[in-house]
Amino acid sequence: MEVDIIKQSNNNVSNIFFSKKRASKDLIIIILIILIVYILLKGFHISNYISLLYGDSEHKLIELLIIFFVTTIGLIIFTNRRFKENKEDLYKWVDINNKLNQYEKKFENIVYNVHGIAVFSVGADHLVTYWNQACEKIFGFNNNEVIGKKIEDLIIPNSSLKIFNNNLDNYFDGKIEFHQGEIEYINKDKSALNMLSSFHKHDTALGNLELYCLSVDLTELKRTKKELRELNSKLYSLARTDTLTNLPNRRSLLEKIEYEKIKYERSKEIFTIAMIDIDNFKNINDKYGHECGDFVLKEISILMKDIIRKQDVVGRYGGEEFILLLPQTNIKGALHVTNVICEQVSKSHISYKDIEISLTLTIGISDYQNENTLINELIERADLAMYEGKSQGKNKVVVAN
Repeated sequence: MEVDIIKQSNNNVSNIFFSKKRASKDLIIIILIILIVYILLKGFHISNYISLLYGDSEHKLIELLIIFFVTTIGLIIFTNRRFKENKEDLYKWVDINNKLNQYEKKFENIVYNVHGIAVFSVGADHLVTYWNQACEKIFGFNNNEVIGKKIEDLIIPNSSLKIFNNNLDNYFDGKIEFHQGEIEYINKDKSALNMLSSFHKHDTALGNLELYCLSVDLTELKRTKKELRELNSKLYSLARTDTLTNLPNRRSLLEKIEYEKIKYERSKEIFTIAMIDIDNFKNINDKYGHECGDFVLKEISILMKDIIRKQDVVGRYGGEEFILLLPQTNIKGALHVTNVICEQVSKSHISYKDIEISLTLTIGISDYQNENTLINELIERADLAMYEGKSQGKNKVVVAN
């Protein structure tokens, strides 16, 4: 770009003095006058008169002085006429040149102060020729610390030093092209930086080739993405976890039951669910307060988790109701597990402050053996069986009809 501007400027100056048609005529007139003067000096023997006046030794020098004087006057007249003819063009050219300088300074200021985009350039000798403010902030080196220093001694990690040097040499030899991509650099403190970089060729005013690199720091972006992934994972978990018991909530339970339903449609693997309700739980809240009720719910949750198998899922369906999902389990297997739970809970005593609380559970179970059965129908059957157990005196397991 700089080379083109200089060439264009030189062409403009030449055009200013030699583009007009009258310029060639004036030059011809000046040459003719010089020839006439020379002819007069020789043809009319003026040199002989000069010799008589000043002597033979001086007349040749005086002839040359006369010709030089006439030539100088002619060139002065020629230049003056050209200036008058092209004065407006000259002023325009000077104005354009000033604006160009202002533009270059403005562009330089923008590139130097641009936020977040590191811009640096290196020559074929690997020496840094440009280093903007973003480079100072990202890499930690001030401008005066890097200009004239080899780029590989500053921001290139040892692990990629050999490859980088070979690529840079091959680039300047015209053997390869650099493409946009993610590159690892290091800063002044030797900390790793992941940066998205693009590379551009640039010819200087002297005709030398430079490599400009524009880079955006991805380190913070990657850290933020990682934090977002972890946060999303936590949010996903929270959206499917009961905050009191840390068991799967209703939404999560329904998703897991739906998954087992899909598995049944593919492989006909029977699964069973159990609706579990704490007997007389309202009395605990009324007698000891809701804080005690919450404590009881947490303790029951822990107890049930300790009893069930690894593949089984117990979750809080709402209030004091829980659902137990038993994959690959028929009614017989479900009866065994739920009876153990009932027995263990009835034998346990929950201590809250100085209070000993005895509990029992009533459980209704239903199995999934028909792919036309809807999930809410399966839950409703287990719920009805559980209420049948309540009507029969509680603390028991009832199978849905």
